[in-house]
Amino acid sequence: MPLSRRLALIGLAVSATLPAHALAQTRSDRRQAPTGPVVAPAHTFTFGPDPLQAYDLYADRGAGPILMFVHGGGWSRGERTNVAALPDYAQRHGFTLASTSYRLAPAVSARESALDVAAAVADLKRRLPGRPVYLLGHSAGAHLAALVGIDPEYLDAVGAKPSDLAGVILLDGAGYDATAARGTGPVDQWLGRTYDQAFGDQAAALSPTLLIRAGVAYPPFLIFHVARRQDSTAQSRGLAEALIQVGGRAEVIAAPDDSHMTIKRDFGVAGDPEGERAARFIRG
Repeated sequence: MPLSRRLALIGLAVSATLPAHALAQTRSDRRQAPTGPVVAPAHTFTFGPDPLQAYDLYADRGAGPILMFVHGGGWSRGERTNVAALPDYAQRHGFTLASTSYRLAPAVSARESALDVAAAVADLKRRLPGRPVYLLGHSAGAHLAALVGIDPEYLDAVGAKPSDLAGVILLDGAGYDATAARGTGPVDQWLGRTYDQAFGDQAAALSPTLLIRAGVAYPPFLIFHVARRQDSTAQSRGLAEALIQVGGRAEVIAAPDDSHMTIKRDFGVAGDPEGERAARFIRG
């Protein structure tokens, strides 16, 4: 059965946030927007002995939702301070922003990285109880956010469960199914080496799509991908399809004018369609 027909049968919504001409205009406008001063976090909290086991908390907006950002970087690099427009975005929408780091490959595998993300979530919920927490991950951080939102092992380890998350927002992730066949081009070869370093011989056990089971209460997922990236498109649709098949909520949105880097860099800039769609997702 063709993929498009199969996705339709299970009710998978593959959405466009704006008409193409409107998107093009929005992208042009937002690239001219001033970046403004760098916003410093209000607090930094630790959840382990390693310096990377820490998260930053920006201005607390009160009783509203909390958005915890998980940075990308191929599981081996990246910094929690690389929040781009997110502090302004959170302020504009009345969200509280947190941004976590995690231990990196090759010192640890993606499993330990995901355990760190779960520990950050648990620590945050203890400090700000009763607040809905949404994970926002980009690239490798999207994989880790998906893993924490799907495999109960990670939040179980810190006394929580996936349904404790109010939602998961993914920006052009990779490795949702790390066992999927890849091409033979330079990018595919690089991705294979990156997976090998992060996953070792545990690719299936660290693939969120392959871990989805009936009878588990999953948080809702909002999954963005760069439209022209075939691997990201297939991985994103596959993850959403698997969630919907077991009764979960998932929406896939293609970003037609973004690259892997701009989808994160521009997320949350005033007028950014992905950021505005995510704000509606958070507001419910």
